[in-house]
Amino acid sequence: MPNVQRILLPDTNQSPDHVLTGVSVADRLCKASGTLEVIFLVPAKASLTSGALHKALGENVHNALTKGKPVTLPSGAQMRCETMKTLQGVSKPSVLIAVFAGQDMMDKVDSLKNLVAVVAVPWTPDAIEDWTRTWSPNVLGKPAESGASAKNTATLIIDPVVEQAMKSLTSAANLATGVLHSSDEELAKLTFRILRSRNHQEPAGNIKLWAIKNGWLPEAAERLEALAEKAFALRTKPRLDNPVHAEQSYRRWTEAAKL
Repeated sequence: MPNVQRILLPDTNQSPDHVLTGVSVADRLCKASGTLEVIFLVPAKASLTSGALHKALGENVHNALTKGKPVTLPSGAQMRCETMKTLQGVSKPSVLIAVFAGQDMMDKVDSLKNLVAVVAVPWTPDAIEDWTRTWSPNVLGKPAESGASAKNTATLIIDPVVEQAMKSLTSAANLATGVLHSSDEELAKLTFRILRSRNHQEPAGNIKLWAIKNGWLPEAAERLEALAEKAFALRTKPRLDNPVHAEQSYRRWTEAAKL
């Protein structure tokens, strides 16, 4: 979802007031973009029924959302409640509010299509650090970064040769599903083994974050993370079945990294 607007509400301290701020932000985004659907995503139904949201939302809004009925926001957009279990997909352009979000919720959000914007209200200030690092969202109340500062924030892979290898892998892989096809998995294994054979290292977590930002679905990105971790942890250089092909691939990555 490269063109999705992403807004982070910082320092929530689990306050329901921040959820109301999230709803206001989502409403403004709907008005600006002409979006008519808002998804109020909570971890589970109990998050809505047994917590402090009842008082914060007000009885009418709370009762409607609890019963699965939409409520109309000032922009005219219809807001409905979904849980991690009930939300299977998004059929219309929508703004999503991730309420009391953790990283598992944001991984699910990253797998959805048709999102115009995401408003993240984390459970605790550090609950979605990986998501924040991946997307560098606009932080409510802070000016958006630009220029060199924004570029540095967006750097997820430290080693430029590793990044070029990941770009090559991404261009060849089928990114449509969350499961790696066998051919893509073999290509990923080979990619990481070539890198390890040339003494390149990269935190495997960086591989996952970069992959998600560059179109891989979270489940597939997690598999890439596991494969990278295994390859980079090898104590000795791996044997390559086709050294000539490996050398050609490595030369392309290093040349691209110089540009």
